[in-house]
Amino acid sequence: MFSYVLELFKPAWEVARLVFSFAPLWAPFFCGYAGWRGWMRYRRAQYLAKQEPVLLEIKVPKEVSKSPAAMEMALNALYATGGEGNVVEKYWDGGVRPWFSLELVSLEGQVKFFIWTWKGSVKSIQNNIYAQYPKTEVIEVPDYTLAFLYDPDAADLSGAEFILTKPDPYPIKTYIDYGLDKDPKEEFKIDPIAPVLEYLGGLGKGEQAWIQIIVRAHKKEDPKGGSFLSGFKSVEDVFDVGKKTKEYFEKTDKWKDNVKTEIKKIIDKRTLKGKSEDGKEGPIVFTDLEKTIVTALERSVTKLGFDAGIRALYLAEKEYFNKSHKGALNGVLAQYNTSHLNGFKKVNGTSFDYPIQDPFNTRLPKMKRKIFEAYRLRGYFHPPYKRKPFVLNTEELATIFHFPGGVVETPTFGRIESQKAEPPMNLPI
Repeated sequence: MFSYVLELFKPAWEVARLVFSFAPLWAPFFCGYAGWRGWMRYRRAQYLAKQEPVLLEIKVPKEVSKSPAAMEMALNALYATGGEGNVVEKYWDGGVRPWFSLELVSLEGQVKFFIWTWKGSVKSIQNNIYAQYPKTEVIEVPDYTLAFLYDPDAADLSGAEFILTKPDPYPIKTYIDYGLDKDPKEEFKIDPIAPVLEYLGGLGKGEQAWIQIIVRAHKKEDPKGGSFLSGFKSVEDVFDVGKKTKEYFEKTDKWKDNVKTEIKKIIDKRTLKGKSEDGKEGPIVFTDLEKTIVTALERSVTKLGFDAGIRALYLAEKEYFNKSHKGALNGVLAQYNTSHLNGFKKVNGTSFDYPIQDPFNTRLPKMKRKIFEAYRLRGYFHPPYKRKPFVLNTEELATIFHFPGGVVETPTFGRIESQKAEPPMNLPI
């Protein structure tokens, strides 16, 4: 029997022996790559350890008359590409682009707005918010996630991450689609953030819900790809090899490139076949829906883009854990979805469809612990909580995260009567 098993594994052993016989050729490259990855992680960890995280709470005034376009302007302050601007900063110092977390939170029904950032960005964020919303208060507060001690014996949680249902260039349903850019009267407003705040405000004693949108500035970092030799199309190109090599390694922005691709598909589909007498292509005949799609695609890339990830948690003490609130969290972003453009769908949830997927109940506790720690550390773009981000522009971010007007009457959404101002500097002593 033993000899029979050895015969079965003999081909695999021969292949392994052949591979290792060539180890002097490939091992240096493998070890070099592993060493480089380890070095980058070490330097990045050192760089991040020097950063001081700060949580800002934004206290919204009683009356907000501005549309989400004001928040769109305020969010421009988050577009920071520093930290990895050159080779030394990125590969020697371990620098990374700063990232931010826009958070909508319910603490036993008390609805709050937070922005998590680094110390160096606090003043810029405060100034931009005050410029658009002079009556708000933006203050540093303790991190609410540290106050919740996740003990599986005493509490439970349900979490999920969200990704886009279609490619990045297709935008979600934004405040412009809801007509909020026209500043309608309060009684005529349909604010898409209202269902989110109503859900958060409906939680009770012992319950919490956390929603975070983690963002960083989007920039060109995708290789153009293709064949290197395809760039040489003439004899002149051979003598200009330096230029061709540089072009090959240039970065491109696939977010914007894909917009052109998607629009071209629609145009090709709707261009009437055949040519006129003057040799021109036939006219392009769009349907009303296709006009809407093309307009949305073109508008999408005219605004600043952010790499983004969305994560949501429902947490409660076991005696207060409500399965209906757990399920409602999965559909909390449904109002931003459209069939012809884009939307959100849940991934990486803390549940299984069938018991056989976790027969010994060992995987689920690890999944819950991991998503809890990922949220608390605001991890998304780097190991150990690295995920593939998607792109949202400022218009989309402002739709998901903005201060509502009087149309939202959630009783547990705390508003302030007026901004606390500092005393004038020229008061007599």
